[in-house]
Amino acid sequence: MKWNEEKERILGLSLEERRKGYFCGDDYQPISNVLPWSEDCQQKLGDASKTTEKDLGSFELKDLDLSSKISVFVGDITKLEIDAIVNAANNSLLGGGGVDGAIHRAAGKMLLEENRTLDGCEDGEAKISGGYNLPARYVISTVGPRGENTQVLEMAYENCLKLMVEKGLKTIAFPCISTGVYGYPNEEACVNALKTVRRFLEDNHEKVDRVIFCLFLDVDVKLYKKNIPTFFPIKSKL
Repeated sequence: MKWNEEKERILGLSLEERRKGYFCGDDYQPISNVLPWSEDCQQKLGDASKTTEKDLGSFELKDLDLSSKISVFVGDITKLEIDAIVNAANNSLLGGGGVDGAIHRAAGKMLLEENRTLDGCEDGEAKISGGYNLPARYVISTVGPRGENTQVLEMAYENCLKLMVEKGLKTIAFPCISTGVYGYPNEEACVNALKTVRRFLEDNHEKVDRVIFCLFLDVDVKLYKKNIPTFFPIKSKL
């Protein structure tokens, strides 16, 4: 079967039918298992009331509590049952190591076949493909910078979010883009990711149900725990 036929077939299935084809069988994570930060902060990742003193510079937060729009998930991004997961890809979009290789293996060969038709991806751009054997319905591939380049990293996050909204999708999960072999410092990458998502959600929060930061390394868990309260403060209910 050709990739476009298989993509259409899978997207036309009911959720129950789709689940029969997941690469991971029953070992998937539905969105209901991923709590929003507003509920999760006191449990898995500690006390979100301890805001950091990081200087936001010219970045000003609008008076919106967006803590229910984001989540932190520590685990395997390929097992998330959501609308789209982001692949930190290379320019060819034809697979690689790390998260890129894991997503391609889990999705199956049709992801590669579809990506061959996308004419690659420039740094900071985003392209969308079917999810195939993944629990996620779609894969949004982006290419982050090699080394520290704030503009390109922010473009990568923003273009993925824009593409999600353009396609009418509501939930998306990001890995830590460019912090692996591409060498972007982890804390700077975390702060730039949070800034970009915050800025986007301030203008588009009614179109988005959840943005998930999918983490794997302890260093990233600690950094997001430290920095999320600054960019996504929770308003007191008192």
